[in-house]
Amino acid sequence: MKSSKSKIFNLEKFYLDCIDAKGNCFIFYWASLEIYYLKFYYSGLIFSDSKNVTIENYSLKKTPQPLVNKLMSIDYPLLQIKGSWLQRDKPILFSLYKDKKNCELIWNCHHPKALTEIEYNNITFKGYGYAETLSLPVKPWNIPIKELKWGRFLSDHYTIIWIHWKGENPLNRIICNGKEYNDATFLVDRVIFNQGCFVLLFQDISTLRTGRISNILTESYLLKTIVCSHILNGNETKWKAKTVLALNDKIVEDGWSLYEKVTWKK
Repeated sequence: MKSSKSKIFNLEKFYLDCIDAKGNCFIFYWASLEIYYLKFYYSGLIFSDSKNVTIENYSLKKTPQPLVNKLMSIDYPLLQIKGSWLQRDKPILFSLYKDKKNCELIWNCHHPKALTEIEYNNITFKGYGYAETLSLPVKPWNIPIKELKWGRFLSDHYTIIWIHWKGENPLNRIICNGKEYNDATFLVDRVIFNQGCFVLLFQDISTLRTGRISNILTESYLLKTIVCSHILNGNETKWKAKTVLALNDKIVEDGWSLYEKVTWKK
């Protein structure tokens, strides 16, 4: 039986991605939002090809929730995409925030790195992928955060994921092959951590999407009315980039990164 709290507000959000060796990039979202006794659904796809031409599509129709298994599969005809994510690394689970009522924002990175195969427009793409779920029973506009930076770098031998928050509840977590560091520095074209020993250098940076979060919900007037304007007026930018990883000034790996920045003003 669901608690009364879950009926007041509960958000479940899935994020899955994949980039192949040529730079063809997929980002897939699925979300369900319960507000009191109303329930909303969202599924969305961003596709950026190897020439950095980006196509975006979404649906507000009810669609089945992805099932989290070692091998995750999706099939969404409305978005013309189906795919599979085979887990390669151990899951990472964190509580990112807890409010005064002990409601927690749970980050379940169940596929930090996965062997991914996607079929889109009758073409098959293969590459490294990533998948996570956010479970949020607390209204996101009540989380004291002004800026979010998130990203992931995947290669043959490295899995690097970062979460950085600015505000009253700051976070600075970067996980490299399962080990956590808390000293990451973020510049326009690089991320530096472990006292400068590791450097992720972004090259051929391409913007996938930029603009207000409210643009995502243009077809749902009711949802835009319910959701706090502070959240909707947030500015989001997503990038993909070829990336090299340097350890003690020596390049040890190359791969692809996906990363984003979201800012809110009170």
